[in-house]
Amino acid sequence: MGTDQEPDTKKLKGADLLLFQNVLKEVRLQTHSANKYMIELEDALIEQAAQLGNRDALTMLSFKALDDTTGEYTEDDKKHAGIFINELSKLKHPLVFKMGGDYHYRKQNLPKAVDLYKKFLKLDNDSFMASEVYRTLGMILFQQQKLMQAKVLMEKAINLAPASKVSQAHFMLGLINEIDPLKARYHFEMAASEGFMESFVNLGFLEMNYFNNLGKAKEWFKLGAELGDSNCMIGLFDCYMKEENWKNAKITYDKTSKFLKDTNSNVNLDELRATAIQQMNLRLSHRQDKEVTGQAQPAKDPVGNASNEKSRWDV
Repeated sequence: MGTDQEPDTKKLKGADLLLFQNVLKEVRLQTHSANKYMIELEDALIEQAAQLGNRDALTMLSFKALDDTTGEYTEDDKKHAGIFINELSKLKHPLVFKMGGDYHYRKQNLPKAVDLYKKFLKLDNDSFMASEVYRTLGMILFQQQKLMQAKVLMEKAINLAPASKVSQAHFMLGLINEIDPLKARYHFEMAASEGFMESFVNLGFLEMNYFNNLGKAKEWFKLGAELGDSNCMIGLFDCYMKEENWKNAKITYDKTSKFLKDTNSNVNLDELRATAIQQMNLRLSHRQDKEVTGQAQPAKDPVGNASNEKSRWDV
């Protein structure tokens, strides 16, 4: 019979440990879990990889030290981290430029971030990390109103990564392509398919105002409303007003008003939709008068909702 043998840890490389860490990280992100022991294991794997001389791991630990606000790392640790970063920059290690760009982007030092991102792209322009860099550069250009340049970078981003990783890039392309509703809808739907909540309200108003599909618009607005998006709640109210479904409009108005009050929102629905609310109240009052005199008419059938799922916003 054979005997159990211990694995030969001497053959382990830093890259192997980082591969394991990346697998754990991906599982954590996909399952939306935050088990502290798993996170500690990830940190331990990075530290062990750094001890084995892995440059990616050294870069990750160095920037973790620079970003630390908890006191886990001393000023001396941060000084040494800066030395490692300088040395890795001299060696033109790609990750140090990417993480350096991320660091300065978080600090809103945009010129420095852009400079480091460009240095990274000279070394690596066709990887998953390059996709992240293109997306962030696109965000910077979008903020600067350089929309066509931002569009090119966002398109590069989505071509280098799976849809699950580029939902924000699709969302930004939806905004940039607002003059082309078909393209805008495609990109918003791609973002929404990955749960990018900000897409729901845009899809709702596109379906309502451009494609005139109130049923589809209500589906998107209900999804957003369930997640606490007040703009989607208002959009749902608008749909019922367009349908002249005064009863459901009033129910949605009441729910939205209560939500805005409970969340201390600074949105004033009565001012925002003053004319529509006045019309709704007038119609309901007229309808009540008819009911009193026995002349009530059947309510107008609303446009059907294509979804069979019920939510608290189904009325």
